[in-house]
Amino acid sequence: MKKITLKISAFLLLTMFALQVQGQALYTVEGTYKISTSGLSPNLYVTVNTSTGAVEWAEELPGDDELQLWTIQNHRTPASAGLMEITGNITGLGTITLCTGDDSAHPAQTLIARPGDPVSVAYDGTSDPISYSGDYSGLDQFQRRKAKVNAEGLADATGSNPSDGNNALFLRNTLGTNSRYGVIPAAAGDPVQFDGGGIDVLQFHLVTPLSIVDFDTSSIFISNPVNEVLSIKGLTDNVKQVSVYSLLGSEVLTKKLSSKSDINLDVSGLSAGMYIVKLQGDNGSFSKKIIKQ
Repeated sequence: MKKITLKISAFLLLTMFALQVQGQALYTVEGTYKISTSGLSPNLYVTVNTSTGAVEWAEELPGDDELQLWTIQNHRTPASAGLMEITGNITGLGTITLCTGDDSAHPAQTLIARPGDPVSVAYDGTSDPISYSGDYSGLDQFQRRKAKVNAEGLADATGSNPSDGNNALFLRNTLGTNSRYGVIPAAAGDPVQFDGGGIDVLQFHLVTPLSIVDFDTSSIFISNPVNEVLSIKGLTDNVKQVSVYSLLGSEVLTKKLSSKSDINLDVSGLSAGMYIVKLQGDNGSFSKKIIKQ
């Protein structure tokens, strides 16, 4: 009887611990996350609606469904320190980037998913990009923040900020960073909206961290500077695609890989200047700037 009691007590402790962890799911490291509300029953998740292309709240899908997986990492060309990019990868759609809907009505914004990677921005030595040129630049940058919570991780103005991670999200467009997640959805199917009101709590459920364990670049050599040929050696099986982008975000070269191999890309047709080489894998990506002479 004593053993049964101990087993039941252990089960209850583990259950309580699991619930507490779920209530305190935080952004801690660059990685792939599910992003959900906090305190709803059930909680709703940031989801891509493939029928409409919209980003909306939905109940959690079974398993690690790609419609609810978001890779969060430091932005490749942040307008200021601490800004992040949030991307997904959907079968049939490819890479999608979480963005603000437009650059107006700040700070009220509805999030959308646009095709392709976040756009790299060229700077002229000041704080302002040279040109936005109608691309996504300035519309795809987010900032991790903290909101006060109680011991269960639920919003509480009298509580305290989490010490070991982030539970809130701001966004930045060309007009500033005053917009934050603060519009709690009423039901599944509601759009994901930000406003200038109170800071509400989001849960960041880590699925896979982006680390050298999952995306090892230690053996990879990328020639730099380059003239006629861009050589990449030491590629691992994890690298599925190599792309080259201009600093304005235009993809100028791409090559899909089916197996581990060294590659040589003809870049003789590219103008002299700086470019970004991106290695894309199942568990993340790695980017490096190169100079074409």
